[in-house]
Amino acid sequence: MNNKLQKSITLFHGPVHFLSSLYPPPTPFTGVLAGEPSTSGKQSSPLSGNHELKLALNVLQLDLTYSSWLTPDSTGLNIDMKVIEWVQSYDSQGMLGRERLSHFYSVVSLVIVLSPLVCSQIPLGSKISVEEKNHWVSPNGDFEIGFFNRLNEYGIGIRISSGLIPTEKQPIVWVAGGDLTVGDKSYFELTKTGELVLFDSTRGVTVWASKTTNSSVDSAGLQDDGNLVLLKQNKDIVWQSFDTPSDTLLPGQNLSRNQLLRAASRSSVSSLYSLRIGVVGDLELKWENDVVYWRSASFPSRSALRAVLASDGAFQLFDHMSSPIWSVFSDDHGEPDVKFRVLRLDVDGNLRLQSWSKNSTCWKLVWQAVENQCDVFATCGLTGICAFNESGFPVCKCPYSVSSLSSSSKCLLPYQQSCESGSSMIKLDHTSLYAIYPPNETIITQVSSTQCQNLCQEDHLCTAATFVNDGSATCKIKKTQYASGQSGLYIPSVSFVKICIDPIAVIPNLTKSKPESPSQNTPPKQNHLSVCVSCVIGVGGGTIIVFIVIHLGLMAFWIYRKRYSFKTPDYPPYTKDGPNPSGFLALSYTEVKDITNSLKQRIGSNTFKGILPENQPVLVKDYSNVKVDPRKFRCGILKLGSIHHRNLVRLEGYCCESGYRFLVYEYLKNGSLAKCLEDPVICKRLTWRKRLDLCLAVARAVSYLHMGCREFIGHGSLSCGNVVLDENLEAKVTEYGLTSFVGDAADGGGGSARDIMDFGYVVLAVLSGGPNGGCDWAYEKWAGGNAGEIVNEKIEGGVNGDELERVLRIMFWCLQSDERMRPTMGEIVNVLEGAIAVDPPPPPSSCRRKLAMEEYGSGSESDV
Repeated sequence: MNNKLQKSITLFHGPVHFLSSLYPPPTPFTGVLAGEPSTSGKQSSPLSGNHELKLALNVLQLDLTYSSWLTPDSTGLNIDMKVIEWVQSYDSQGMLGRERLSHFYSVVSLVIVLSPLVCSQIPLGSKISVEEKNHWVSPNGDFEIGFFNRLNEYGIGIRISSGLIPTEKQPIVWVAGGDLTVGDKSYFELTKTGELVLFDSTRGVTVWASKTTNSSVDSAGLQDDGNLVLLKQNKDIVWQSFDTPSDTLLPGQNLSRNQLLRAASRSSVSSLYSLRIGVVGDLELKWENDVVYWRSASFPSRSALRAVLASDGAFQLFDHMSSPIWSVFSDDHGEPDVKFRVLRLDVDGNLRLQSWSKNSTCWKLVWQAVENQCDVFATCGLTGICAFNESGFPVCKCPYSVSSLSSSSKCLLPYQQSCESGSSMIKLDHTSLYAIYPPNETIITQVSSTQCQNLCQEDHLCTAATFVNDGSATCKIKKTQYASGQSGLYIPSVSFVKICIDPIAVIPNLTKSKPESPSQNTPPKQNHLSVCVSCVIGVGGGTIIVFIVIHLGLMAFWIYRKRYSFKTPDYPPYTKDGPNPSGFLALSYTEVKDITNSLKQRIGSNTFKGILPENQPVLVKDYSNVKVDPRKFRCGILKLGSIHHRNLVRLEGYCCESGYRFLVYEYLKNGSLAKCLEDPVICKRLTWRKRLDLCLAVARAVSYLHMGCREFIGHGSLSCGNVVLDENLEAKVTEYGLTSFVGDAADGGGGSARDIMDFGYVVLAVLSGGPNGGCDWAYEKWAGGNAGEIVNEKIEGGVNGDELERVLRIMFWCLQSDERMRPTMGEIVNVLEGAIAVDPPPPPSSCRRKLAMEEYGSGSESDV
């Protein structure tokens, strides 16, 4: 047996430890068992008492000794069968006796039953690197953890490595850090302090860690079920990969309420598809944090706590009594030949259960959540709408003929509000369209197809409309270019797409006039070649002039690029920014001064306005006065740079050079919410509907940070100062996740309870229109039946009483002094959307006017 395989396997550690606790361990096997004649001719004492157990334990050590029985494709069961065959051959003369031999088989059977609990022993200090191409392997050889190629870089993950499956068809079932990719000199290590870390050689920082430094970890192990575990000396599990799933569930793995599966991404941006247990206890397939496009059956009286994939092909939801409340079964449920099963949320947003049998040549699809792939929300993204081709496979096509003239790969609705030449409508039969960014539509009922078309034609904001002809007579108006949908004869809808009527350019008449008839005075043409001196001089002079013009143009372009382009400098590692795989800008301090006009365009405290190339405005925030380790700063920023949500301000870039620390954010015209609430002009535009949408937008953003990202991200300092509004008064949250590595680290970065309480204060400020008497004052007004006095009296159009009651109730729940009584952000979103009801809250005794005023006035962008 080779050394690599010997080191990767510690056979039957758990069963041996269990049996040894009952009886003293036997002496190591040396070729002579108790009761076997020795080579010296002396007879050993016969078996008695616990000799069968000692024989079994000796046989277990025999498994480790006789390497000829252990091949890379062997499993624990194969080894045990060879052991039994050896005992049978040994007892061919009946020395053990039938009864004792039966006892021995019982002990070996116990070991076989317990063998799935066995894991390979990985000592502290072990390391896997990209360069060495080494792996950690499970005892049965079915799973291994190592680096794999991903987007021209590398990821670290667990794959099914059984010899039954060809290498190219061995799936990755768990990935450390989700979509993280690292360079070609990176490594994955179990440190001496008991922590798993992934070090990226490109960035020179640790990009993922198990955070188990102070947990008394003694070793690690990759179990036969594919679970990577960190163990104490007494074999208690400290951390396990089954608790942090990526896109796959393995048999025996739980998906609990606080976990989710997120599909792998086709690019460097995290996928928007996820699977989780919803608020009402059902399974939900979601796009972003809003659109649920598939759900299991729900049972309000029996809420699900976990979902489990069984080894026989059943996928079930269990309640708190561990009773199944919902089940689906694979097409090959219970078939004994199935060797492997995986439940994966694929990149196209569909949840599929696949299996591999002993004689398979490919993975077999045995169940999927969404039968019609075109029913998966945004399955085509921005590349068109979903339809089935002649072979019955789903494809993406772009039916907007106007956009086909564009060189862009995106398929966008062609109409823009800047269209000044009028518009017309394209009719698409058997086609249903829906908006993606944002996924909101105006729904009008009891209209005809012609009325639906006219409604969109007359609305200058409308880009497309869909009339649903299923008896509901519903018209869905879209006001964005970002849309998708599906088409087919089975679709009972017709869509109307608006296009601009652009003027047609005059085509010059290139028809040559007829040559004049030669007259008598016209000299006859000569047959030989004649040279026109004036023509030669004209052509040569023109060529020189064209050359000079082109040369001057190239020089001007080179000067422009040299002044305004931003190139990531080739900085030495650990001191300055290196290549940036996340796609946003890594700027030097000189470039920061260039885009901010030498930091002269100040618009707030440590805040500046800047202009990127192509006249893109940005907001630059200076954190140079904060002491933060460059590696910690860079690692934190790279994580935040991969977060994308329509209600989160986009992080465009950063600067981490010497003592300078800057963050570059997307610029929003109207600035902070705190400023807008003090502006009478903007405040007048904040109708009740706008204010309710504003609260919902903030709740969705924070909910995405808490539950939509692969790792929990707390805002830590949510206030009216870091909620900003764009030109349409739509809210976005900024400066999220910074307190974990920037600012006062004593607050621990802020947890979900802190964010939820802060959200309550933001809602109070939005309703009251600014500084108020605090939440105690507001609660007294509400409890006394005077809820209307809490709301700003300047709100135009009045207030919806039912919606106000719902908002106030959830606000007071957010402000409870006992953190355990506060709702989750996901529940807050559902309440604000009207999906679930909320009970009357008790008095929020922690409220103090001073705290409310401080929370309202805090935030670094309050004066923007």
